[in-house]
Amino acid sequence: MNKIVIKPKTGKISLYCPFTNEKLDNDNDSFEIYEGAGNYLFSMCEDCLFCDVGNNDEIEKYWNNSALEAIEKFVKNYPDKNILVIEVPTEDDTYFYGFLNKENLELNESEIEKRFIK
Repeated sequence: MNKIVIKPKTGKISLYCPFTNEKLDNDNDSFEIYEGAGNYLFSMCEDCLFCDVGNNDEIEKYWNNSALEAIEKFVKNYPDKNILVIEVPTEDDTYFYGFLNKENLELNESEIEKRFIK
């Protein structure tokens, strides 16, 4: 599983697909994604199991102890897909986002961070 951790800096933020640059959220300062765009697959909050995906049923069935564990099992089911998981820890919660890297772009963590949170 290709996973990176991004710790957001303070201030206004918006979320974008790191592969297509399409805006993913409707409100600034929100870590929830309200509409799918780009190569977005899923999002999940560690605390509340908030999911916004067409895959939530599959991911939720793996939920036992942690969101990351459920996501790892989900990703393991698709070894032929190049799924990028972004973990975003904040003061209050930890969020996980999944993206399909269709073009197999080679982006380092710094590039992904610049493209994902603006």
